[in-house]
Amino acid sequence: MRRNIFIFAVFTVLLAACSKEKGNIRIEGQGDGDQLSFNVIDSLTLIASTIDEDSLPGNGISYALIGQLNDGIFGISKSSLYANLVIIEPNSTFPNTEEADSAILFIPAVDGLNFYGNRNYPHQLSVYRTKESINSSNTYYQTNTVGIETSEKTTYYGQLIQTLSDSINFRKGKLEAFDGLRIKLSKDFAKYLMNMPKDAYENNTNLAKYFTGIAIIPENTGLPENEGTFAVFDINNIISTAYRAKIMLYYQDTNTFLFGFGGSSSSINNGITGPYKPEISEQLTNGNKHYSKTYAQALSGVKTKIEIPYLTNLINNGNIAIHRAEIEFFVQDYSEEFFAPPRMNLFRPVNASSKRNYLIEDALVSSNYGGIYDPIRKSYKFRITRHIQDILNKKYFNNLDVNNGLYLAVPSDQPVIGARCVIDQTKTKLYLNYSKLK
Repeated sequence: MRRNIFIFAVFTVLLAACSKEKGNIRIEGQGDGDQLSFNVIDSLTLIASTIDEDSLPGNGISYALIGQLNDGIFGISKSSLYANLVIIEPNSTFPNTEEADSAILFIPAVDGLNFYGNRNYPHQLSVYRTKESINSSNTYYQTNTVGIETSEKTTYYGQLIQTLSDSINFRKGKLEAFDGLRIKLSKDFAKYLMNMPKDAYENNTNLAKYFTGIAIIPENTGLPENEGTFAVFDINNIISTAYRAKIMLYYQDTNTFLFGFGGSSSSINNGITGPYKPEISEQLTNGNKHYSKTYAQALSGVKTKIEIPYLTNLINNGNIAIHRAEIEFFVQDYSEEFFAPPRMNLFRPVNASSKRNYLIEDALVSSNYGGIYDPIRKSYKFRITRHIQDILNKKYFNNLDVNNGLYLAVPSDQPVIGARCVIDQTKTKLYLNYSKLK
């Protein structure tokens, strides 16, 4: 009982020693000149516009994106895949003079968030043999392509993600069925795979001399507005023969030779976006204005730029300490098929004239950086405390202006998705909680 009375008495003294006046913490005995004030502001001017995205990596991505959309807001966009192939089981005695029975291309779809748009829309895809290898040690961008050979072209018409329940014939047995893209290649394609020089089946170095890989390109014509889809495929996983992406070459009734995919570093996701609708084109042409609605899109399309022109006015009378800085973006014009991306990225440019994305410090060191879609508020919120403090510190201590704005962009990976986003800039807010010594 005596101990409880003592704790209560100490707590009462502590409360009396520190009183809150008009949002400030008052430290008794320090006088009125150097009190620590807490301030909240959410009325800083923001200038928002839509700009072209920088060139994003096209290889080294966790999954592959294939498809085509005619978005009523953004216009037409398309994603193609170019990929090296490898030999799964080398064979030095392959019967290359035999006739091929058939060849089947299979790529498994990624479970979960594996499409964007109308999953059931039938696409026309063309499968080609590539003319050159992808160098896995190089960086390719989503604007890069690889030359194709048209003589063995295969044309497929159907859904990108097929719900597959029938097992696949494999030698004298069966392989478990997985949902994904399954295409029977043309007779000419199967013949080419069967009748390469004998050394092509011995190792990957020899294979690359004669068969470097494939290209899968959507070639829809007359795609109706607000139709089409992007689908996400796993070309890297080798957990099992049944699941992995591959070409199965059948010959002599019961025999199968397997070509696998070479991995993320030796495949390219190529993205083509535009021409855009007038609302977006106008912003790309006149980016020095503020717009009430801005845009962001996957596939190296467009992104939103946010400028905070008067941010450094906060330190006109001395530097401040940022306790919390958050910026929140609200989405609009989305639907069940054109849903808001599950995650967005917030970057800073390398310099004032650059479109290159550069991670802000909060994204590198903070576990609560944010960017996950909030379905209740219909928004994305980012914690950018370190970023704002860094801008103010560099201006105050070094007279260096690094207030170059922010970029809001759809991720190119994690997740891979052909999504887009419309931002209502009438609702965008930058919240700052800061203090300074008076």
